[in-house]
Amino acid sequence: MSMFTEDPTLPVAVLLMAAACCFVALRVRQEGKYLIWGGVALALAGGVAAFEWAWVTEKERIEGVVHDLRRALLASDSQRILGHLTPDAQFVQAGSSMSPEATRALIAGNVSAAKFDLVRVRELQASAGSRTRRGKAEFKVFARGSVQGPFGFGGLSGAADTTWSLGFEETRPGVWKINRITPISTPLSPALFAGGATPRPPEVGHYPGMERGRGRGERDRDRDLGNGPAPSRMTRKDLAREHERERQLGQDRFGASR
Repeated sequence: MSMFTEDPTLPVAVLLMAAACCFVALRVRQEGKYLIWGGVALALAGGVAAFEWAWVTEKERIEGVVHDLRRALLASDSQRILGHLTPDAQFVQAGSSMSPEATRALIAGNVSAAKFDLVRVRELQASAGSRTRRGKAEFKVFARGSVQGPFGFGGLSGAADTTWSLGFEETRPGVWKINRITPISTPLSPALFAGGATPRPPEVGHYPGMERGRGRGERDRDRDLGNGPAPSRMTRKDLAREHERERQLGQDRFGASR
């Protein structure tokens, strides 16, 4: 089943080759059975391709959430991001966890004050456990933008490369939400944070309001298997368009930022 839902290239290619062989045999031997066999092979190839485009796997649902987060960042829409979080979602870093309330406040303050003109997601790897209904997504983000100072005065601008790990859980069938946010690599870049949060590398201390020890989010990360939809259902075609858009944005990544 996974062959058809994840990558149908092989079965479709085999069926197309079989159809081509049948049509060649039809031309050489002039027997009607080859026409029938070729037509059946073509129909099966079309059916497999159509099924692959229509069916969205749990892994792709998680990828859809990540891409919707990117769009929300570009729009500085903190409420859209918060809508992808579970009520007990935690910010976890360096063995410390932030309370769900502080996590939401951090996101709301930072995203609302920041304005991004480029957010590019790459090297996205997602996985989902069919039994545990837990998942994980790890990816890198190149972002360029600015942050407004207090009361609208001042501001900073800059760009940074970061690496993130998100824990997911399926809150209801087909709906995946984030229960853990972990920065793996966050180089110092004040322009990408609002004044209320102090960015620092993972090995430097703890964020304000974070409690020492292994929180629920950290334990969730340990049992993640390695992988929801966004509020609206994403099809495989939507994901393909998103990947193509990201690829085009990446071509002028360093030229535009430097």
